[in-house]
Amino acid sequence: RLTDLKCCVIYGSLPPETRARQARLFNDPDGAFDVLVATDAIGMGLNLNIGRIIFSTLVKKSRDVGMQKVSPPHARQIAGRAGRDGTEYANGEATCLEAEDMEYFLEAMAEPPVPLEKAGIVPTFEQV
Repeated sequence: RLTDLKCCVIYGSLPPETRARQARLFNDPDGAFDVLVATDAIGMGLNLNIGRIIFSTLVKKSRDVGMQKVSPPHARQIAGRAGRDGTEYANGEATCLEAEDMEYFLEAMAEPPVPLEKAGIVPTFEQV
């Protein structure tokens, strides 16, 4: 209400179709949306035309543990949504809203990836 910017919203408990629709609306170059406000749900499986990610916090609520920091791999996955090949933004930026989060953020970005020991591929319904 304070700006003329229009935003899309994505969060984990949105139905998958709604999440995908919000992503399509945000990605539409001729669309009316300027900003995407999202939870960590954007780190999983959405292709988004994003130039900059701004973490409002690096703490999330977990059902099992309560409040906890976003793990370094998850933070990198989310930050990696900014600047993707094949989008308007070949190079992306990621930062934090609060200065006190920057130390953890920089450590998370610098931490080496954990090597995968195994992976699985699940075919889609159409492939079966």
